[in-house]
Amino acid sequence: MKRSGIAVAVVTIVVAGFAAWLLRSGGEHTAIDLIEQFPTASIKRPNPDVFKVEDASIAGVSHKAIAPSEPARVGWHITVPADAWLKVSIGMKEQSWTMQGNGVIMQIVVANGKTSEELLRLHVDPFKEPGDRQWKDLTLDLSPYSGQAVDLIFNNLSSPPPSPGQAAIDDRNGDFPLWGVPRVVIK
Repeated sequence: MKRSGIAVAVVTIVVAGFAAWLLRSGGEHTAIDLIEQFPTASIKRPNPDVFKVEDASIAGVSHKAIAPSEPARVGWHITVPADAWLKVSIGMKEQSWTMQGNGVIMQIVVANGKTSEELLRLHVDPFKEPGDRQWKDLTLDLSPYSGQAVDLIFNNLSSPPPSPGQAAIDDRNGDFPLWGVPRVVIK
């Protein structure tokens, strides 16, 4: 009887400790660190030399980030865990704040070989929009893809789409996009 009582007490302490850790960490843990997985990313276009992983600071907040030097696409082939969410902070390097341009489009797509879904399309233009002079922390639901092998693709495009009847513009002035601490978490 004494041994079973001790075993129950030990299990209770372990479970309580784990529950406290989950509450302290926001109830989530990182399942896939995309910065750590960057060297093995399945897509790096137009070529791998366009990308740099660096410590980037925006408005005094620093993150490890993927910094493409031109319009680019990076993607990872992953199997989506149950209850998964994509967390990423997006922004533009501070030098873009004073360089006239038309910003960038940050896009995230999930493709499963048959279909693709755009999870995010966001225009970021810190030269014209002071509210864009910070990291934008995003949490995107991946649970519809639980258990599926998918390509998780990040695109940065040089300009927003043209107005109807206008020609497309490829204005890269001040385009210094950042994908900060991208990761798949379990909540």
